[in-house]
Amino acid sequence: MAKKQADENLTRRDFLKQAAAAAAAATAASAGLGTGIPAVFAAAPKTAKPGMKYRTLGRTKLKVSELGLGTIRTGNAAVIHRALDLGLNFFDTAECYRDGNSEIDLGKALKGRRDKAIVATKWHPESYDAKGLIASVDGSLKRLAMDHVELIQIHGAGNAGDVEREHIWEAFTTLRKAGKVRFNGLSTHGNQVAVMQAAIKTGWYDAVLPGHSAFTADRIGPVLAEAKQANVGVIIMKALAPAHEGRKLGAFKGLKGNPYQQALQWVLKDPNVSTVIVDMPSFEELEEDYAAVATPANLAELAEFETAVAAFAAGSCHLCGACTGQCRFGVRVADIMRHLLYHDGYGDRAHAIARYRELPVSAAPCADCSSCAVVCPWGVPVRARMERANVLLA
Repeated sequence: MAKKQADENLTRRDFLKQAAAAAAAATAASAGLGTGIPAVFAAAPKTAKPGMKYRTLGRTKLKVSELGLGTIRTGNAAVIHRALDLGLNFFDTAECYRDGNSEIDLGKALKGRRDKAIVATKWHPESYDAKGLIASVDGSLKRLAMDHVELIQIHGAGNAGDVEREHIWEAFTTLRKAGKVRFNGLSTHGNQVAVMQAAIKTGWYDAVLPGHSAFTADRIGPVLAEAKQANVGVIIMKALAPAHEGRKLGAFKGLKGNPYQQALQWVLKDPNVSTVIVDMPSFEELEEDYAAVATPANLAELAEFETAVAAFAAGSCHLCGACTGQCRFGVRVADIMRHLLYHDGYGDRAHAIARYRELPVSAAPCADCSSCAVVCPWGVPVRARMERANVLLA
């Protein structure tokens, strides 16, 4: 029983370590190649494979790889070089990731190969006026050691008002004229439908970056079609959420295929999606996700994956943000749910703790609350999750 429970609670990193162990052992004698690429992967071709496919990022006309690299945790130059070799060309970062070190690491890794990369970073319009936003981008460019980025994005727009502020457009147009940014976008974690629809309506935004997965098909899917019709590019994050949750619950027992690869293939079967970004700090994760894009999806297995996800959707956090603003004590439930994903799914305890401790209000009040006012449309036991988060991350 203990072993079964341990198997079901594997993080993706643990899962991959077990899967790669035999192959790595078989090639251990070839280690120490100098490139930083483990021998188990170094044998593969180091040029872009035909399997990487590209889509147009809306009106930008940029041709982006279907799989993009997120850099919340990814800073290993050898991993980034390998991503480029495999044909990945879209890289997403932010000024706050790892206290700015994400931008620094990405810039160092892309030195000499900048022409092969499409780089997106983020700013915080709620914290700065137009002058401050311009300074923010200048800071990002300095850390990146670049003279421009292709895409600047609002970091975590939470309501329609966040995307309608005139100073965002003022700062963007100033930076665009200076050649420091080319296109304007936003990311969103909460109230995603309203945020994206407001962004589309303004006509200011060239791309949107929502969380989307097999959990959110009915709610987010139609808005992606609206974005496509408006020629707005669609970048997807958090695509692996159902795979993380399903493995934790043991929901994929007996199913064929790899749930992490199927989660990516599920998102990419939507022609309205331009690219899906995944944080891949290890070679194992990179190779696994690349294979999901390079290999045609098995439609029968993908249908089984979708059915399995539907079976455990109730009671699972969809990262939909519907809980945003509901707590009368100011506990930021949606953010804490996301930080739990970093801890449980990514296996990144340090990052989860750091982000949790940045919150203005922790989940500590939940332990003394007589009745939780937060209502999750998916039936997640919010109070229990908040109490767990406070124990793990405070």
